[in-house]
This record gives sequence, C-alpha cells and structure tokens, in this order.
Amino acid sequence: MKISILVTLIILPMLTSIGLYIYAFISTRWSYLDEKIIDQHSQTKDQQQRLQLHNTSNKLQLQLKSTRYAFRSHYGLFGYCLDYRWINLLTPKSSQTTSEQQFKTNSTLSCRRCHDPKNQCPGTDCCMVRCNNIPDCPSYHDEKDCNRPYNQTRYYWPKENCMWQSTWVGNQELPRFLSSYETSPRDFHFNTKRIRYYIMFLLFTAAPLLTFLALLIVFCINCVERFYSIPFAFVGFMSLASFLSGAGALGIFLYEWVHERFYRPDYTYELKEDEALILALNPWLINVELFGLPFWLIVAAIGTALFTTILSCCFCCGLQSEKSKLRFHVDNDVYEIVHMTPYDE
Repeated sequence: MKISILVTLIILPMLTSIGLYIYAFISTRWSYLDEKIIDQHSQTKDQQQRLQLHNTSNKLQLQLKSTRYAFRSHYGLFGYCLDYRWINLLTPKSSQTTSEQQFKTNSTLSCRRCHDPKNQCPGTDCCMVRCNNIPDCPSYHDEKDCNRPYNQTRYYWPKENCMWQSTWVGNQELPRFLSSYETSPRDFHFNTKRIRYYIMFLLFTAAPLLTFLALLIVFCINCVERFYSIPFAFVGFMSLASFLSGAGALGIFLYEWVHERFYRPDYTYELKEDEALILALNPWLINVELFGLPFWLIVAAIGTALFTTILSCCFCCGLQSEKSKLRFHVDNDVYEIVHMTPYDE
C-alpha cells in the first residue's frame, strides 16, 4: 500500500510535465501582440503631440507616416508568423523624391508609387511585386494564390493572414562551415543563430523523452522486492537530466528573444537601415510582443521536472534511513526446522 502511494506521487507530476511539453510544442502561441499598446500609440492626437515636442527641441525633424512593420504574432518551436502592419510611426522627414513628386496622391502609406494599375495594390497606388515573400499591400494581395515549393520555408498563411517563417530542422541545411565575423558578419550571424536553434530543439525534445524514460522505470518498480531505493535513484537522475535539458533550451530561447529586441544588428533587418531607424525612433515597438500561455506552460513543465527530482531524491534517501517512516521492512527469509538427536557419550 505504501509503495503504491509513493509511485502515484511520482507518476502524476511526470504525466503533467509530458502533457505540458506536448501542448506547448504543437502550439504557435508562445508570443502574442498587445493590441492595446498598438492602439494607444497609433492615436493621431497623441502622436502629433509627441511629434511637435520632438521637432521643437531637436535638429532632426520627424514626420508621422503609415509605415510597414513586421510583428511576430505567432511563435512556436517550429517557426513564427510575421504579421505586417501599416501603422502610424515616426520617421525622419525627408524631401520628396522625383517619383513622389511625379505621382501626387492622397494616400498616407509609406511605399513606392507607380502608374501601372496591374502592379498597384488594390485600393492604393503602391507598387507591388508578386510572390516575393515580402507583402507590399496591407491586404497581402501580392502574396495570395502563389505557387509554393513543398520545401518553402516562408509563405503566406491564409488562416492567420500573415507570413509564416519556418525554422524546422528538416527544411534547413546544416552550415558546412562557420564563416568568420570579419569576412561575412551576416552569414556568421545567421549560421550561429541556426546552430543555437538546433541545440535548443534537441534539448527541448530530450526533456520529455527523459521524463518518459523515468516513467518507465517507475512502472517497473514492482519487479523489485527489497531495494526500492534503487529505482527512485534512477528516477531522480532522469528527472534531473530532464530539468537541465529543459532549462538549457529555455535559456537559449530567452537569449534569442532578448537579443532580437535589444542587440539586433542592422544588417539582419529586411529593410536594413530603414527598419532599424524606425525601431530606434519608436522604442515602444519592442514592448508589443509578449509571452503567451504555451511559454509559461514550458516553464511549468520544467518546474515540474525539478519537483519530481526533489521528490524522488527524498523517497530514495528515506527508504535507506533506518528511522524513516518510508522504510519498508521486508522479511522474506525462509527458515528450516532441523531436529537434532541428542548425543550420548
């Protein structure tokens, strides 16, 4: 009876940890967008007040324009979704180019203008390039109904109306060599980032597998008659390995999260210096993406593995202590009664 209670106390957190890992792995809600922040900073009146205050006290004159910016509205273990939005952002004020002077329009969108109706976005006079994986139209008209190869790592996701960027290992080639930072900073950056993702993916995959192996050891505990502390010792070792694996993967994920927001090089942006300058002039964009429920479930799964480790170690040590109430006294010795005849001298 006592051993069944101990086994139940170990099995329940293990099953919980495996279930949390599985749900988080298949989910794409590791992050979400705080729409309140976007609506708050998109209000024209508040933006105009900040714009006037900045222009009166700084030499760099700014303007308020509806500019394209990519948010990661969905994030998961196998990729993320780029949600391109045209919102009011502060940009440097520059003189009109020849094309802007030639094409007078009432549109407030910051984009490249053109005359040809076939190359214009519906409802605007912005030029578009079909099927180049970078939406030029607010409605994603230029990325819809495109023929995609089966191994395409970036494509339009109609369900969520965004561009899905796959990071799945099977869709990417391992870097054959690691270029130096001096020769090619961009290649060096993306190669090291890809290697970190491979390590993170392996660690995240190993964490529930190690917990499952520990669960198999618990199911085999009935095969042991006397030394119950030995299976609990193996369970503690497997749970500790699962905790370290999950914590290491989570650490890499948090490193990438922080690095993408505060220490991202300019050459990694799609629009290069323009997008980096927009982010510098509008620092509130960093606070829009927040951690979602699956991320916190991953944290809970790692914490459950740590709890299982501590619990199994307590059971292992308690079963070995002479004064512990968890100790099992097993008397399976077999005695044979031998009748001795008296010896007469």
